[in-house]
Amino acid sequence: MAVYVTGDTHGSIDLAKLRPRRFEAGSRLTKDDYVIVAGDFGLVWDGSPSELETRDWLDARPWTTLFVDGNHENHELLASLPVEKWHGGLVHRVSGSILHLMRGQVFDLDGLSVFAMGGAESVDRQWRVPYRSWWPEEIPNADERALAETNLAARGWRVDYVVTHEAPYRVLDLMYGDDQAASDEFPRWLDGIASRLTFDVWYFGHHHIDENHGEYQACYEGIYPLGETEPLPVVDSWLPRER
Repeated sequence: MAVYVTGDTHGSIDLAKLRPRRFEAGSRLTKDDYVIVAGDFGLVWDGSPSELETRDWLDARPWTTLFVDGNHENHELLASLPVEKWHGGLVHRVSGSILHLMRGQVFDLDGLSVFAMGGAESVDRQWRVPYRSWWPEEIPNADERALAETNLAARGWRVDYVVTHEAPYRVLDLMYGDDQAASDEFPRWLDGIASRLTFDVWYFGHHHIDENHGEYQACYEGIYPLGETEPLPVVDSWLPRER
């Protein structure tokens, strides 16, 4: 089994990194291998023909795609999808080989434990339309946070890896200092999780940058083998951002 983590795909906008000429390792994978998108997946948005065509393209890739939800998702549509138990946690099945890793769940991937927690605050929400391009459910609620803590406590507060959309406050402080644009309430909750949790690497998206801070790895264009903080070598980086 091989597992890779990458950053936001935003529907088809940033999907080029998963094309064969950019992600050569992908051609050698099988449906028993996984690519995890760290939020802002964007292909459960409006059910348009172009979205479904792009989703079919991704579903046809050799691997299975997993994703945590970001802030730029249709959370109402996501919540309407069927829920099933998968590898020890709960998922929404988008299609045969595209699965949403639900908030606060811990998954066992061939002996490796992965804690998944979607959600983040949209700094552009004032330009978006509620329930058309922005959903208040983007921030995990009290029940989702309590479930996460319960599931982690059941693991003795030890997992191998963490995949979130937002980063803990301590990492944002390193990245931005006093210039943080969003509310720090949810990142501070994540910081509390980080203080109690033992893990090897914590991957997150959202910030549109590939940047390492010790055991915390920001993901965007890079594709990272699970457990590593160096991305795969980039092939054909000149390709435009299109599927």
